[in-house]
Amino acid sequence: MPASVEIINTGNELLDGRTFNTNGQWMARRCSSKGLTVKRITVVGDSLEDICAAIREALSRKPDLILITGGLGPTPDDMTAKAMARALGRKLELNEEALKMIKRAYGLEELGSSREKMAWLPEGARPLRNPVGMAPGIMVEQEGTVIIALPGVPREMEAMFKEHVEPLLDQLSAGLARFEAYFLAYGVREADIADLLEEVAHKHPGVYVKTHPKVEEGRTYLEVYVSTMASSSSEARQKMEKVIHELSEGISSRGGSFKPFRPE
Repeated sequence: MPASVEIINTGNELLDGRTFNTNGQWMARRCSSKGLTVKRITVVGDSLEDICAAIREALSRKPDLILITGGLGPTPDDMTAKAMARALGRKLELNEEALKMIKRAYGLEELGSSREKMAWLPEGARPLRNPVGMAPGIMVEQEGTVIIALPGVPREMEAMFKEHVEPLLDQLSAGLARFEAYFLAYGVREADIADLLEEVAHKHPGVYVKTHPKVEEGRTYLEVYVSTMASSSSEARQKMEKVIHELSEGISSRGGSFKPFRPE
C-alpha cells in the first residue's frame, strides 16, 4: 500500500476567504506525484486548541506523514510549535540548533524574545533550515508518524519542502510513482457511462478513473482522468493501455468520442 499523508494548513485568512489555500494544493500534488496517498487536507485558524485538535485527530488515523504549514513566526498568533508540543504531550524547549539558525538568518548575536520564540520547539524535535526566510521548520516523530511543520509563506514553504520533505517522500514511496493521463469525452454524459466506469473499476482495481462534467461555449463534455501507481513506466503503460482501450471502445459504442488532451 502507498504511504499515507495528511496535510494541515493553518491561518485565519484561509478560513475567512482572504487567501486561497494554495499551500494545500501544492503539497498534495507533490505528494501524489511521488506515489503517496493524501488522505485528508484540514484547514484550521490561528487557534491553539484547533491546531492541537487537528494534529491529535490526524495522529489517531496513523498516517505515515503529517505536513503542517503556518504559525511558525515570531508574532503572538504563531502557535504551531506550542500546539505540536501539547498534542504530542511534550514540553517546549529552547532548541540551540534552531537558535543558531535564527541568529545567522538575522545576522545578530543576540535575539529579542519575539525572535527567540521561533527557537522554542517540542522536546526531541529537529529544526529544519529555512533557506529563504527566518523561521526554522520542525520535524518530529510520534509513534511511527513523521510530523513536519513548515512556514506558511509559499516561497519559504516550497523551498523547504524541496530541501527537507521531498527526500523523505522518495523514501516513503519505495520506488512507486503515479502515472496519469487526461482525456476528453464528447457526446456522452456521466450517466451514459456509469456502468462502463463500474466495469472498468472492477476489472482493473489498480487503476483510478474519474470523470468531471465540463461546459464550454454551450457544449457539454466530460474530462476523464486516468491514473495508476507503478514502479516503472512499462508496468504503468500496460495497466493504462488496457483501461484506456476499454474506455475508448465503450464510449464509442455509446455514440461518443474519446481523445487525449493535456491540461494547462
